[in-house]
Amino acid sequence: MTETKLDEIKRGIDNGADEVDLVWNITSFKTGIPWTKIEIAKCSKLTHDHQRLLKIIIETAYLNDEEIVEACKLCADAGADFVKTSTGFAPSGAKPECIRLMRTSLPGQVGIKASGGIKTYEQIVELIDAGADRIGTSSAVKIIESIKI
Repeated sequence: MTETKLDEIKRGIDNGADEVDLVWNITSFKTGIPWTKIEIAKCSKLTHDHQRLLKIIIETAYLNDEEIVEACKLCADAGADFVKTSTGFAPSGAKPECIRLMRTSLPGQVGIKASGGIKTYEQIVELIDAGADRIGTSSAVKIIESIKI
Protein backbone atom coordinates (compact mmCIF):
# COMPACT_ATOMS: atom_id res chain seq x y z
CA MET A 1 0.00 0.00 0.00
CA THR A 2 1.11 3.53 -0.72
CA GLU A 3 0.58 4.50 2.91
CA THR A 4 3.00 1.78 4.00
CA LYS A 5 5.62 2.98 1.52
CA LEU A 6 5.21 6.55 2.75
CA ASP A 7 5.56 5.42 6.36
CA GLU A 8 8.72 3.45 5.51
CA ILE A 9 10.19 6.44 3.68
CA LYS A 10 9.49 8.72 6.64
CA ARG A 11 11.01 6.20 9.06
CA GLY A 12 14.08 5.85 6.84
CA ILE A 13 14.53 9.61 6.68
CA ASP A 14 14.04 9.91 10.45
CA ASN A 15 16.78 7.29 10.86
CA GLY A 16 19.23 9.19 8.66
CA ALA A 17 18.65 8.02 5.10
CA ASP A 18 19.90 10.50 2.49
CA GLU A 19 18.42 8.53 -0.40
CA VAL A 20 15.41 6.29 -0.81
CA ASP A 21 15.02 3.34 -3.18
CA LEU A 22 11.41 2.64 -4.10
CA VAL A 23 10.33 -0.48 -5.96
CA TRP A 24 7.45 0.71 -8.06
CA ASN A 25 4.16 -1.14 -8.44
CA ILE A 26 4.81 -3.05 -11.64
CA THR A 27 1.38 -4.71 -11.49
CA SER A 28 -0.33 -1.33 -11.47
CA PHE A 29 1.87 -0.19 -14.37
CA LYS A 30 1.30 -3.33 -16.45
CA THR A 31 -2.47 -3.10 -16.01
CA GLY A 32 -2.56 0.58 -16.95
CA ILE A 33 -3.84 1.81 -13.61
CA PRO A 34 -2.83 5.47 -13.22
CA TRP A 35 -2.05 4.91 -9.54
CA THR A 36 1.58 4.08 -10.41
CA LYS A 37 2.39 7.71 -11.20
CA ILE A 38 0.35 9.03 -8.27
CA GLU A 39 2.16 6.75 -5.84
CA ILE A 40 5.60 7.77 -7.13
CA ALA A 41 4.61 11.45 -6.98
CA LYS A 42 3.49 11.08 -3.35
CA CYS A 43 6.74 9.36 -2.43
CA SER A 44 8.72 11.96 -4.36
CA LYS A 45 7.02 14.82 -2.54
CA LEU A 46 7.75 13.31 0.87
CA THR A 47 11.36 12.58 -0.05
CA HIS A 48 11.96 16.02 -1.57
CA ASP A 49 10.22 17.79 1.31
CA HIS A 50 13.09 16.41 3.41
CA GLN A 51 15.77 17.29 0.80
CA ARG A 52 16.47 13.62 0.03
CA LEU A 53 16.84 11.76 -3.28
CA LEU A 54 14.36 9.23 -4.65
CA LYS A 55 15.41 6.32 -6.87
CA ILE A 56 12.65 4.31 -8.55
CA ILE A 57 13.42 0.67 -9.32
CA ILE A 58 11.52 -0.39 -12.45
CA GLU A 59 12.84 -3.98 -12.89
CA THR A 60 13.76 -3.75 -16.57
CA ALA A 61 13.91 -7.57 -16.81
CA TYR A 62 10.11 -7.63 -16.76
CA LEU A 63 9.61 -4.82 -19.29
CA ASN A 64 9.86 -4.62 -23.06
CA ASP A 65 11.49 -1.65 -24.78
CA GLU A 66 8.23 0.27 -25.15
CA GLU A 67 7.43 -0.26 -21.46
CA ILE A 68 10.92 0.88 -20.43
CA VAL A 69 10.43 4.13 -22.35
CA GLU A 70 6.99 4.64 -20.82
CA ALA A 71 8.27 3.78 -17.34
CA CYS A 72 11.13 6.27 -17.58
CA LYS A 73 8.82 9.06 -18.69
CA LEU A 74 6.34 8.25 -15.93
CA CYS A 75 9.08 8.22 -13.27
CA ALA A 76 10.55 11.51 -14.50
CA ASP A 77 7.12 13.16 -14.61
CA ALA A 78 6.38 11.96 -11.07
CA GLY A 79 9.59 13.46 -9.66
CA ALA A 80 12.16 10.66 -9.55
CA ASP A 81 15.78 11.72 -9.14
CA PHE A 82 17.04 8.40 -10.50
CA VAL A 83 15.55 5.45 -12.32
CA LYS A 84 17.16 2.17 -11.35
CA THR A 85 17.24 -1.03 -13.41
CA SER A 86 16.80 -3.75 -10.82
CA THR A 87 16.57 -4.87 -7.22
CA GLY A 88 18.94 -7.71 -8.06
CA PHE A 89 16.22 -10.30 -7.58
CA ALA A 90 14.88 -10.31 -11.16
CA PRO A 91 16.07 -12.90 -13.70
CA SER A 92 18.47 -10.33 -15.17
CA GLY A 93 19.77 -6.95 -14.20
CA ALA A 94 21.47 -4.04 -15.89
CA LYS A 95 22.08 -4.36 -19.62
CA PRO A 96 23.76 -1.74 -21.81
CA GLU A 97 20.89 -1.73 -24.30
CA CYS A 98 18.42 -0.94 -21.51
CA ILE A 99 20.65 1.81 -20.16
CA ARG A 100 20.91 3.41 -23.63
CA LEU A 101 17.15 3.26 -24.01
CA MET A 102 16.63 4.75 -20.56
CA ARG A 103 19.12 7.56 -21.24
CA THR A 104 17.31 8.58 -24.43
CA SER A 105 13.97 8.46 -22.58
CA LEU A 106 14.92 10.45 -19.48
CA PRO A 107 15.62 14.17 -19.16
CA GLY A 108 19.22 15.00 -18.32
CA GLN A 109 18.48 15.86 -14.69
CA VAL A 110 17.17 12.35 -13.96
CA GLY A 111 19.99 9.93 -13.32
CA ILE A 112 20.25 6.24 -14.08
CA LYS A 113 21.47 3.69 -11.58
CA ALA A 114 22.50 0.43 -13.21
CA SER A 115 22.11 -2.46 -10.81
CA GLY A 116 21.60 -6.19 -10.84
CA GLY A 117 24.06 -8.78 -12.09
CA ILE A 118 27.08 -6.49 -12.31
CA LYS A 119 30.10 -8.65 -11.57
CA THR A 120 33.04 -7.25 -13.61
CA TYR A 121 34.91 -4.04 -14.25
CA GLU A 122 34.22 -4.46 -17.98
CA GLN A 123 30.48 -4.48 -17.31
CA ILE A 124 30.79 -1.29 -15.28
CA VAL A 125 32.65 0.50 -18.08
CA GLU A 126 30.11 -0.70 -20.66
CA LEU A 127 27.17 0.49 -18.51
CA ILE A 128 28.73 3.90 -17.86
CA ASP A 129 29.49 4.26 -21.57
CA ALA A 130 25.82 3.44 -22.26
CA GLY A 131 24.68 6.28 -19.98
CA ALA A 132 24.59 5.02 -16.38
CA ASP A 133 25.34 7.65 -13.75
CA ARG A 134 25.71 5.20 -10.87
CA ILE A 135 26.48 1.53 -10.45
CA GLY A 136 25.00 -0.75 -7.83
CA THR A 137 26.79 -4.03 -7.23
CA SER A 138 27.34 -6.46 -4.39
CA SER A 139 30.65 -7.40 -6.03
CA ALA A 140 32.46 -4.08 -5.55
CA VAL A 141 35.38 -5.47 -3.52
CA LYS A 142 35.96 -8.32 -5.97
CA ILE A 143 35.77 -5.91 -8.93
CA ILE A 144 38.21 -3.43 -7.38
CA GLU A 145 40.63 -6.24 -6.51
CA SER A 146 40.50 -7.49 -10.10
CA ILE A 147 41.64 -4.19 -11.60
CA LYS A 148 45.26 -4.26 -12.70
CA ILE A 149 46.94 -0.91 -12.09
